[in-house]
Amino acid sequence: TPADFEGFEKKLQDIQSSFGREDRAALPRLMTGEMVGYLVEELDANARDGVTNKVSDAKLLQGDLSEAWSEGDAEFATVAMRFSLKDEMLDRATNRPAPGWEGQSETTEAWTFRRPSGAGAQEWKLSAIQQAA
Repeated sequence: TPADFEGFEKKLQDIQSSFGREDRAALPRLMTGEMVGYLVEELDANARDGVTNKVSDAKLLQGDLSEAWSEGDAEFATVAMRFSLKDEMLDRATNRPAPGWEGQSETTEAWTFRRPSGAGAQEWKLSAIQQAA
């Protein structure tokens, strides 16, 4: 429904913003535990490498439903999402661009969302991301 697509766009913005701020407390409200684990691993690796991935200004340019299904007491939807964002990898000490980093301004990914059956659009949580080929 249109409300679901609005929810998907809001999740895109909230997830990218939370990741860019390294807001680990916000991630479990937005995605499944498995996805939280992946992003926390990435944040930990960045910290070990002395960099921070500043992501902001995410804007959905196009969202196309690829697949929707039910499984047990859950509903799933995979959406091909083309979006723009500001994506920078910065050195933690100097706040300057990390050597060799080329930021992205637009990307396409397939995001799969999960919610309890019969729940509203606000209940979607990110459960998988697949990079576009």
